[in-house]
Amino acid sequence: MERTDKAGVRVRFAPSPTGHLHVGGARTALYNWLLARSQGGTFVLRIEDTDLERSTEQAIDQIVDGLQWLGLDWDEGPRIGGPHGPYRQMERAGLYAEKADGLLADRKAYRCYCSAEDLDAARSQAREKGEPYIYDGCCRRLDGDTEAVFREEGRQSVIRLRTPTTGNTVVKDLVHGEVSFENVLCGDFILVRSSGVPTYNFAVAVDDIAMRKNHGIRGDDHLQNT
Repeated sequence: MERTDKAGVRVRFAPSPTGHLHVGGARTALYNWLLARSQGGTFVLRIEDTDLERSTEQAIDQIVDGLQWLGLDWDEGPRIGGPHGPYRQMERAGLYAEKADGLLADRKAYRCYCSAEDLDAARSQAREKGEPYIYDGCCRRLDGDTEAVFREEGRQSVIRLRTPTTGNTVVKDLVHGEVSFENVLCGDFILVRSSGVPTYNFAVAVDDIAMRKNHGIRGDDHLQNT
């Protein structure tokens, strides 16, 4: 399909290489590709391989080959490069670390030293009460001296986003309209694991901004992730 330069639409398809390209993924890729081509925009392919236990090189090749077989060519991504690469998330670790450090410096994020046992106990208590588990934010109140002691003890930490505790976050969706989420129900979710590997939502947000994505077609299951 011939491209024109009449619009600045930038969309992406970002599969996780944990298996074959399936019909649902191919459909999502097709919709984004059609939007880019119909508007003279840019279709970006990005590989989201932060799941180190399940991601494989074989799956990457199968996904890329499958898209080529379907005729869904991309303008930026694996095998061709582009101005916003690299296009594999595990090759972008430095960018995620930089952004996480910036959030810590601005006090928009903080280090959490809660152990797995502590969190499991909190989840069990929530289940017993029939309530959804929401992290209580206890580590957002730690002072520098306490953190220094924890580090001296060798405690591992994750980085959590300091989410608002009041008000709503509103997502403007072209299909669903305005969708509102209560901030108090979101909790201070994890951005970076103790291993230093970013979580899915953090890496996606950083990359979408860096790659200048301005439109997206995704399944309803990703609305809450947004």
